[in-house]
Amino acid sequence: MKKFIQINKKIFHKRFEKILNDFCQKLDKYTTEPNDENIHDIRVSIRRLEAIYRVLPKSVRKQGDISEYVKQAKQLFKVNAEIRDFDIICSNMESKYTDKTTDLVLGLKTSRVEHIKNANKLALKISLANRPKICKSDLRKSKLEKRYLKVLDEIMLDIQKNAIIALGDEKKIDELHMLRKDFKRLRYSLEIASDKKMTAGILKDLKNIQDILGEIHDSDIIINHLRNTKQKSYTDIIEAEVLERVKKYNTFVTTFKKELKVDNFVLQFQH
Repeated sequence: MKKFIQINKKIFHKRFEKILNDFCQKLDKYTTEPNDENIHDIRVSIRRLEAIYRVLPKSVRKQGDISEYVKQAKQLFKVNAEIRDFDIICSNMESKYTDKTTDLVLGLKTSRVEHIKNANKLALKISLANRPKICKSDLRKSKLEKRYLKVLDEIMLDIQKNAIIALGDEKKIDELHMLRKDFKRLRYSLEIASDKKMTAGILKDLKNIQDILGEIHDSDIIINHLRNTKQKSYTDIIEAEVLERVKKYNTFVTTFKKELKVDNFVLQFQH
């Protein structure tokens, strides 16, 4: 499939502007009200900005204004990842173990307030910065296509490496988390392709497997946090969450082997 994926310079430039505009709009909403929805939206917009930034030719990618802008956006993503973790744990505890985790939830919500303040400062700093611009004349078709295919190849190699490990051992938490990020990177990178009809099917499969891996990641966040508290009163909760995580992992393995099959997926993608 990869040999049929093309980048049109004019379409690419329009998509870069659209992604940048979307990021700025989401940034404004986030600074006004950093609720769950706006945290999710700003994270997605940053991932899309990163994806299209990686495809830029080196001469454009290394320009000071755009590289610094994306660097700060990535910092904002990292801060919001911690806030999202707080929200995931609190939501799970409040819906399933309210009476047993009151103090835990209260502590996390207190920490969340401080993290939001720091994130808002960074978000406001980015919103006040000059928006980076790229000229179509700086985007040579040959270099753009070469860079795009190189990015896709690198992502596919990471998927192969992490999938082989993650599919063989449910305890490989880091590889499972990296695999989820790999699929996100591939999905957002394929969204940049000029022909959306060509990538529609694989984008749907990627979103499905990404969502399943996301649920496993949420379980790992919850379990790890509860274990780190070292409170015996959470033992039953941890055991229940571990069992739930096993079910999610089995669903991932079944879905991956059925819908993607790493070897076939790679071959299909490369040809």
